[in-house]
Amino acid sequence: MEYRFGVPDDLAMWREVAGDVGAVFRVPLMKDSPEFLEYARRKLVQRDSFLAYDPLHQRPVGFVGFSKNFNRITWLGVVSAYRMQGVGSKLLTLALAELNPELAITVKTFPADYPPGEAARRLYFKHGFLQLSEEILIEEGLEVAELTKLPSVILGGIDHEGRLPSLC
Repeated sequence: MEYRFGVPDDLAMWREVAGDVGAVFRVPLMKDSPEFLEYARRKLVQRDSFLAYDPLHQRPVGFVGFSKNFNRITWLGVVSAYRMQGVGSKLLTLALAELNPELAITVKTFPADYPPGEAARRLYFKHGFLQLSEEILIEEGLEVAELTKLPSVILGGIDHEGRLPSLC
């Protein structure tokens, strides 16, 4: 597997990945969405994305987008045939290395009660993200949960879902 920064010529490959993951994201036509395409173009131009590419089969297998300005992960997808092989973990590691570890890093992902999103939630928890609030947000008509990777703080008492215990 090859990993590299995304470049503007990679837009068609990002669309290919989006076509595979759109149903899991609850946006089946994501790859054709003008808003998504504008987002992907911007991330590619700004060098705020990484691509995972399978040279043997000559195909893209995943992308991650991030924001240095807001210190957050903004998009992560891996095509179904390559899931559970470490591709998402490697992409997330690369993106996190571009962000400021001295500040909180956030990601908006699937709520706990959405089974197709469980693998993504486990990936974020594995990389130190926590769900600090049970609040479910509505963004673009979809329920999302915000996870946070705290800056260099040692925490105890985190449960298997990556949540802090209630202080009340």
